[in-house]
Amino acid sequence: MDDLELDQLLSASIAPLSASVMRETRTLAASTKPARLRRGRMPRPRWAIPVIVAGALALTGAASIATAQLSVWPWVTLPDGFERTIRIPIEYTTDEGHTEECGAYIELRNAGDRDLAALNAAIHTRDWTGFGQELYERGTVVPDDPDSEMRVSNELYPVLVEMTRAAVPGVLTLGESGDTVAIGAMGLSCRVDTP
Repeated sequence: MDDLELDQLLSASIAPLSASVMRETRTLAASTKPARLRRGRMPRPRWAIPVIVAGALALTGAASIATAQLSVWPWVTLPDGFERTIRIPIEYTTDEGHTEECGAYIELRNAGDRDLAALNAAIHTRDWTGFGQELYERGTVVPDDPDSEMRVSNELYPVLVEMTRAAVPGVLTLGESGDTVAIGAMGLSCRVDTP
């Protein structure tokens, strides 16, 4: 006996139910059916609402983090007492042939007009040709850094600190506190730098 013959045998052995049994079966099914199914909707498990609410909260948090990460130089607003320099061109080509045209920025805290002007003048007068490529060549590979921005940034920041110290004598570095002029932040943006 094969599967088809077994199916035919089982189908033939089913005796039809009487009309009164069928009526009672339908009544029992209708009275125990959830209201959502009676209205034509699928039932929702009890855990669905907490999961939906938690998912919405997680999505909102992720959107907030993404917004913060996308707010990069020069779009980041400055806190009171901070001044941002002009753009420092950082251009390089990776080993894979991908070209990056980035901009670096230095933010000074408690800076006077002369401090910012001196640093901007140092940036403006320096020849930045090939500088980004030198940083790339000197840098070491960073995992999960496909465009090599971290690789270049790691080499860039010490140079920016040295340049700032030369242009603004007595400047404090990142993390140092006080009422005198200090480097508040430094950043590298490889997005289009036209806010």
